[in-house]
Amino acid sequence: MLYLIVILCIVNSSAQFGSEYYSEWQSGIDRTINKQSEFTNPSFPIRQYTQIVFPRRFSARPQVLLMHEEIQWSKGKNINYQTYVSDITINGFYINYVIWGPAIIPIMTVRWIAIVDDEAEIQYVQYSQEDLYQLRQGFGQRSQDFLISYYPKYPAPKVTAFIVGADFEIIDSLYTSIQIVMGIPTSSSMDVRFSTRDFCHVRSLTVAYFISNNYLTLAGSVGAYHNYFNQYLDNSNKLAIRAQKFTRIVPSIYTLEPGNNILAQGISGFDVNTQIGSAYLRVTCEPMISYSSTYTLIYGTRGETLLSYMQASYVLHPPGSPYHYYYKNYDWIVLKGDQVVLKEKVQEEKKISELNIK
Repeated sequence: MLYLIVILCIVNSSAQFGSEYYSEWQSGIDRTINKQSEFTNPSFPIRQYTQIVFPRRFSARPQVLLMHEEIQWSKGKNINYQTYVSDITINGFYINYVIWGPAIIPIMTVRWIAIVDDEAEIQYVQYSQEDLYQLRQGFGQRSQDFLISYYPKYPAPKVTAFIVGADFEIIDSLYTSIQIVMGIPTSSSMDVRFSTRDFCHVRSLTVAYFISNNYLTLAGSVGAYHNYFNQYLDNSNKLAIRAQKFTRIVPSIYTLEPGNNILAQGISGFDVNTQIGSAYLRVTCEPMISYSSTYTLIYGTRGETLLSYMQASYVLHPPGSPYHYYYKNYDWIVLKGDQVVLKEKVQEEKKISELNIK
């Protein structure tokens, strides 16, 4: 199993550089479920776990974020799966997989991020059948609103979400559908709306939320419907990978060691035909090259899957050692040893209530 490991260490600053920061980041990928016989010809329920060992132990017990980069399930049957973390220590943790069936899930690729960062928070929220009273029943377009709360210390937080478990009843539905719409985050909470359609009944949903106030960290969500401009969702070419690209500019800090940046992305919504064929969804990114200042997210499908909507989320972070990051007077100062290798102006972030909107 191959792990991509990126470690960020931000050391205490001297008085010369002002504010003090310290954080550690590591990332990797797990392909425990990859067409083995126990997953292609299963006996339900399936319970599997994988031990992840950090190549370099953390200084404190980290938070761990999971996201699904790739998943496939069989057509025409209810889908019920769950992934979660357990036994987190400074040396590693466990990823737990549970598949209740009856839909077969032969592929599930999980990316993880482990962090020790005072400016970031990770929450797992499981919405039960009792919570989802609008989505677990009925017909047509349905939605339900919730509120996600977090520690009130972030003046202008970045918030994103990933689906890491769900129970869909789709026997009478033409579509398996779930969409997450996030509102404008305040310093302590954010509205979130879940939507579905047709006879798709969402009986449970587990969402991993990532909240950060660190200027170095980028996070967000993107999505697209099939239309004239997005033919990647068309089912006419079953041999090709049909994908959509999303590109954003990143701060120049990300150009120091682009091959070592944390680039993590996962699935956060979809609308797929239930009866045509098996569903296959994948999210990935293009490797950042030297002097590159762009991050390119790729999300889509292949084969017989008929996809009419897909949504993906991402979390990005620049490389760490041997670089040290300091913050002073709205400037990021990056050192390699005693040498200043980059100095970047930071745009001041404010609460929504502090903005002068006329």
